Amino acid sequence: MATKTTDRNNKINSKSTGTKKRVSKRKKRMRTWILIDVLVLLPLLLLYISLSFYYHNHFFRNTVVNGYNTSNMTVNEVEDVINSQVKSYRLQLIQRNGVTDTITGEYINLHTEFEGGMSDLLKKQNAFSWPLSLFESKELQIKTMITLDEDLLKYKFKKLNCFDEANNVEPTNATISEYGENGFEITPGNPGAKVNEEKLYEAIKNAVLSLEPTLSLEEAGCYEAANLSTEAPELLAALEKMNKIAGTKITYEFGEDTEVLDGEEISKWLSVDDEYQVHLDPAGVKEYVDYIGKTYNSFGKTRKFMTSYEKEVEVKGGDYGWWLDRATEVSQLTDLILNGEQQVRKPVYFQTAQQYGSDDIGDTYVEVNLTAQHLFFYKDGNLVVESDFVSGNLSKEFGTPTGTYPVQYKDLNATLVGEDYETPVKYWMPFNKNIGFHDANWRSKFGEDIYLTSGSHGCINMPPENAKTMYQNIERGVAVIVYELPGTESYEVEKEKPKKN
Repeated sequence: MATKTTDRNNKINSKSTGTKKRVSKRKKRMRTWILIDVLVLLPLLLLYISLSFYYHNHFFRNTVVNGYNTSNMTVNEVEDVINSQVKSYRLQLIQRNGVTDTITGEYINLHTEFEGGMSDLLKKQNAFSWPLSLFESKELQIKTMITLDEDLLKYKFKKLNCFDEANNVEPTNATISEYGENGFEITPGNPGAKVNEEKLYEAIKNAVLSLEPTLSLEEAGCYEAANLSTEAPELLAALEKMNKIAGTKITYEFGEDTEVLDGEEISKWLSVDDEYQVHLDPAGVKEYVDYIGKTYNSFGKTRKFMTSYEKEVEVKGGDYGWWLDRATEVSQLTDLILNGEQQVRKPVYFQTAQQYGSDDIGDTYVEVNLTAQHLFFYKDGNLVVESDFVSGNLSKEFGTPTGTYPVQYKDLNATLVGEDYETPVKYWMPFNKNIGFHDANWRSKFGEDIYLTSGSHGCINMPPENAKTMYQNIERGVAVIVYELPGTESYEVEKEKPKKN
């Protein structure tokens, strides 16, 4: 009995011991796995915690801030990266005449200020979400403001090369050139290099704050412009008017001689005032017309005349010849010039002659020889009338004046009136005021020495038939040459007796 009990107890103990052994093995295996888990997971946990703390102060991988790759960078490192461009910044000023200047960011304390702070931007990322964020790309923006020390900038500004006296050149206006082969032209002014300080300072400041590498003063409009450019309307209008006036061409023909008035001379008379109004100098026009008058007027000049007696005489006085109406010609010529006219022109005359040249009498004229009391009337070179006459009474000092005169007009059945006479005539052809040719039917004789004591009041008394023929063939303006030619008398001349001592 005892033995059975003992065996049963032994069996129970044996079973208990086996169970305990199995429990012990299971615990042992569990502890092993726990140890394995700890050994594996703990480093991972530590890595996770470490990286979480790391990304608490660093930007995630694949993060871009304001265009800069900031992977794994601290706030300070990111600020340094963004500031790197500012720290090394240089502005080059491109100026006229090859002048240059450089402004560095370092000199003017150029730097970047971050609105809200870079740290706030970093705080927006969850440091404990780094595992997933490592595989994402993020682009972040932070407001920045570039600032500088204006006192330093102003000091540098005053030292720029463009303010040197040699470089700071005043601009000059475009002008109208002297008259040349192409007429008047616009001559460009010198743009100079005068800087507008206010505009330049603002342009430099804006360029610096925008981190522009260069600034062209020309393109930025920092130079003072001349008051008048080549495209100035008032300058173009003056040029057009001057060329119109200078385009005038007036051709005067004086027989074989020609005078041409054109831009070469007219240009000397043109001027432009401060308001760019064009003026034609009237003195220039008058001087030119005076030249025409002095050169081609033959009024009252002394002439050498070859008489029908084949002897040359010098005839002084009289009012025959070309006589320019200078005042009217100046007025009309001025209008032609201002209108830019081109024409062949005959001047305005008070009186004309038969032709131009040294011989302005031509082939139609009346030759009156007071000495011979004889006249010749030639028309187109042909002798039409040859006649004796009676001239002014010398004894009463009514002698007919010598000189060259034009026939003033002709009239039929005129009455000649003087202080002590009133005489009707049929053919009246005056040439010197109230002295002229006319018929004298009250005379029976002509020529010889009648005029010495019984002459006229100065007129040339002619036989009626000869006066008629002359009247029928003569015209206004025909030259009358009145002269004396000793040795051609038709009467005996009493010789003066020598005086006794």
